Amino acid sequence: MNAIDKIWNDEKEKVNHALIEYLDMEINRVGRLGAWHIEYFENIKEYMTSGGKRLRPILVAIGYKSIKENVEIKHLYRAACSVEILHNGSLLHDDLIDHDESRRGGKTFHIIYQDKLKKISTEERAQDYGMTMAILGGDSLINMGGTIISASELEPEIAAKCLELYQIAFRGLVDGVLLEMEMVNFPTTTPEVYLEMVSLKTAILFEKSLVMGAIMAKAEESQIKALGTFGVKVGQAFQMQDDILGSFGDESVTGKPADGDIHEGKKTMLVIQAQLLGNSEQKKELDCLIGKPDMTKAEVDQVRDLFRKTGALDKTQEIMETLLQEGQSALVTVDPPLNQVQKEFLLALSEFLTKRAL
Repeated sequence: MNAIDKIWNDEKEKVNHALIEYLDMEINRVGRLGAWHIEYFENIKEYMTSGGKRLRPILVAIGYKSIKENVEIKHLYRAACSVEILHNGSLLHDDLIDHDESRRGGKTFHIIYQDKLKKISTEERAQDYGMTMAILGGDSLINMGGTIISASELEPEIAAKCLELYQIAFRGLVDGVLLEMEMVNFPTTTPEVYLEMVSLKTAILFEKSLVMGAIMAKAEESQIKALGTFGVKVGQAFQMQDDILGSFGDESVTGKPADGDIHEGKKTMLVIQAQLLGNSEQKKELDCLIGKPDMTKAEVDQVRDLFRKTGALDKTQEIMETLLQEGQSALVTVDPPLNQVQKEFLLALSEFLTKRAL
């Protein structure tokens, strides 16, 4: 195990301990309301703890330790869990929006409750019931993400700043998803609109996680700005790599279909660049295929071929590399400098996130 993996595993263990501790506190809190509430919060706990890399709360901890290596806050990891809870609340709602039936090898929240009612009711009522419970489940998590900051015994001024960051991140997530949904209906769009969308939908939690940790460590403004810039740029590059894997990845490695984005007609950077770089014939072919209902495997392969032939794949990788370098540069040039171990961890992490195969 190398030094980077050791840091990751150590931080993840601390995050998981704090997360389970707090979720158990929530289960105990609702115990007086009866078995129904207990089961509901146990299902939330199962959803939260069934997997996940814990990237965002680890970024909070590393953001703190890049300023102060010795942790002086009693509940740093409890506060860090706020962004993980928010992330999972958004995923729970995404599962419902996308009609997904499984996540991390288990049933999605709405399917758990849908199947529960199927035993005693009609299919239609069961679906409505599952949808209702998933909306409530996501709401519970999003609220919990804010309350866990209040329960972390931070200095009042720092707690207020962290809550503000949490609220900005939540607002950004919603705005980003709204923009992504609307972009599907645009005949064409621009790289700038795409980058704005992913900065809201994906990068904002990278950014705010690092900034939250730095604020808890009472960092200098220049350090906060550098960590924020790194989070935005690497978060955007991360999403672009995710888009590439969504069209060219190995499903047996990534665990998700490599044709989903093409079927759904998502305006990824690959699509945008193919529309910009392709000749009139290639553009027409792409417009006829992207988002086409009942697309065949051969047609999906045609789209992939267009991404290669138009230069869209190469251009997307080029933009991603530029973003990565801009993010890394922010960490390297900041004054006062960040702690060396955490800086090296973040630089290595950014390389992994933008070059990963899963």
